[in-house]
Amino acid sequence: MAESIKLAYFMAVKEGTSYLGGLLVTDTSGIPLDFRYTEPITPTHLQGILYGKSLEPHLKEEVIQKTLLKELKAPPDLFILSATELAGGWSGDTKCPVLAVQKTQDTPLAKAGAVFRVGAREVLLQVADGAAPLRVLFATSVDAPTQEQTILKLLEAGYHMDLAEPLERVAAALQSLVMKGS
Repeated sequence: MAESIKLAYFMAVKEGTSYLGGLLVTDTSGIPLDFRYTEPITPTHLQGILYGKSLEPHLKEEVIQKTLLKELKAPPDLFILSATELAGGWSGDTKCPVLAVQKTQDTPLAKAGAVFRVGAREVLLQVADGAAPLRVLFATSVDAPTQEQTILKLLEAGYHMDLAEPLERVAAALQSLVMKGS
């Protein structure tokens, strides 16, 4: 049996004036291997002025993401975040492909394993027969050969799990932490 692929699901959120993030690493069955999170980070008023519009990306990418990745025992094979974060111009530094996976309502492709390239950084991926395909968006740093390797890893993992669902778990875990803190 091949070594299990490690999928890292990352989310950073703003709650009030604070930011916190979570990183869930799963195997290809969706079983958690590791979960890390930050305590809420509240920037000062002066930081808000000095950083301006770059404050939120700086906190999410440079502070939260890098801190959580450093805490992992082993690096993940894929780094998955929300499509909103990726579309926002994600430039976080990871050693593995960065992508977003979204559920769609699109018509199923021909068969499981089918791939339809929508653009240079976007594909529709048919994980299961008869189900709607998943939309996969790649960060600008992911070149075409790496995209192809990543698609194969996603198909392997998607055979055993819902590829989009763990990000929902991270969101629920962060919400639970926010509720606990209030």
